[in-house]
Amino acid sequence: MAKFLNLRQNSFSEAHRLRSQMFLTVIEAGPVSFGAFAPDIQGCAAFSISKDKVKLLFKAAAEAHLRELAKCGEELPAAETTDIPGLTIGVPSGAITLEWTALEVPAAA
Repeated sequence: MAKFLNLRQNSFSEAHRLRSQMFLTVIEAGPVSFGAFAPDIQGCAAFSISKDKVKLLFKAAAEAHLRELAKCGEELPAAETTDIPGLTIGVPSGAITLEWTALEVPAAA
């Protein structure tokens, strides 16, 4: 049975401190919607009808995903991707834009 995550920050144990970390985010424009994901955060993506909304939804989803990983004792992904060949950060290339996203991630214990 699927487990749904509460996207509210207070769903994460207050015993865990948070720190800001930058992740490279890929934003793709489709025919009627936008999608966003970070190559370093597997299993997490967001979709919306506007670019601004997909950025907000991805940030919330990624932070909730990382908090849940920490809560379950899983290793958090490192922000290792710094570029994608052929694309420039902040400069749209066709339907794809790369941007940095600041995420509040659980700090190491």
